[in-house]
Amino acid sequence: MDKQKKSLMDRLTDFTNKISELLGRFANTDIISSVVAGLVSVTPIIMIGSIFLILYVLGSPDVGTSGKPLIGFLAPWATKFSWMNSLTMNMMSLYCAVAIPYHYGQKKKMNTLTCSLLGLATFLIFTINGYDEAGGILVTAFSATGLFVCIITSIIGVQILKFFLDRNITIKMPDSVPPNVGNAFGALLPFATIFSLAWIIRTIMNFDMVSWLNTILEPIITSSDSLWMAMFVTFVCLLLWSVGLHGDNMFLALFTPFGLMWVDQNASALADGVSKYDLPNILAGLGNTGLIRLTVWTAAVWPLLFLMIISKKKQFRTIGFTALAPGIFTIVEPVIYGLPIALNPYLMIPFILSGTISSGIGYLLMSTSFFGKFYAVVPWATPPFLLGPLGTGDVKTALIPIISFAVGMVIYLPFWKVYNQSIDAEEQQKLEEASAAEMIQPNEA
Repeated sequence: MDKQKKSLMDRLTDFTNKISELLGRFANTDIISSVVAGLVSVTPIIMIGSIFLILYVLGSPDVGTSGKPLIGFLAPWATKFSWMNSLTMNMMSLYCAVAIPYHYGQKKKMNTLTCSLLGLATFLIFTINGYDEAGGILVTAFSATGLFVCIITSIIGVQILKFFLDRNITIKMPDSVPPNVGNAFGALLPFATIFSLAWIIRTIMNFDMVSWLNTILEPIITSSDSLWMAMFVTFVCLLLWSVGLHGDNMFLALFTPFGLMWVDQNASALADGVSKYDLPNILAGLGNTGLIRLTVWTAAVWPLLFLMIISKKKQFRTIGFTALAPGIFTIVEPVIYGLPIALNPYLMIPFILSGTISSGIGYLLMSTSFFGKFYAVVPWATPPFLLGPLGTGDVKTALIPIISFAVGMVIYLPFWKVYNQSIDAEEQQKLEEASAAEMIQPNEA
């Protein structure tokens, strides 16, 4: 029986390691890691914009059906709060056009300031084609709508710059010229080439890549916000965690561009008067915040914290109380590696099942008009019972972590009982072996 369990465990570990190796290679490529790092860099800007959006919701009489603001004294400032959100969250692609080429240039060991300036200018040239009828410029591409174009222009721009620099196709200045001046003149030829290409494509050819790309990707993006996607993402993340790998960093982070686009669409719909219960995207914020963080750890880790704290075994109570405070803020490593869950044949299965099933149930609940949808990005370490109300403006979303916790308890209880019995059996075996050893020693004497 032990050999069979060990064989099953080995097969599961080998399978997960193969997946993790492929995902690890993909996630650690210069392009993907630079995109993820760039998105992480602009997260503070997005979060601050989300805070002002929440203030707008609280002070605007146009949000909701009562015709009155939730907090009256904020009403005179509602429009100004909305404007602040427009300058931060609604311009995330503009900020990413600085951050992504910075990190990509860093990976390629290039001048990061030069890469950032190149990325910003190329993005602007590539997305703006003259003035509109009012004499201004259209900035719709500055929001999450232009995020994929921002990624493309950032990566290709830096690659072209590197091509020129590697082949010394630059204007060379005498050694006596200060390095900063030399770098500026050295970038003239590649900058001119890249800017000209961007200008020809957008202005001369009148090709709007933002609209074209969004049209191509819309079916994929729309279909990705689904029950099966929520459960699939959760399953893979927890499978990686179960063998000791950081599933969130390796897999969940790859979905950040989708999550940011969805939360931006929800925020825009809310500003246009759509009810928080009828916003279009359920998985808004995926990768940073949102439904997954609302359900997974409350089902996969919180039940274990409770079971350890009420356990009669001292080692479990010690781990439970030690990991309680971090666990409330969904910092789960103390439980995953301290209990452990990772590579534990008794707890791996309920760990994966509880989080995956609860994410599916959470998706179904939030897809109804009873719960609000996420329209704001809240820090990932926010306790789930606060994360929902803050990110959705709906206090009722605090019920979802409670439901997830109950689901996790039901799944864990039989496995936890068997796990405790296995520990009792091991302790009894050790006592018997120790007792036998004590009996043998006098006989030998």
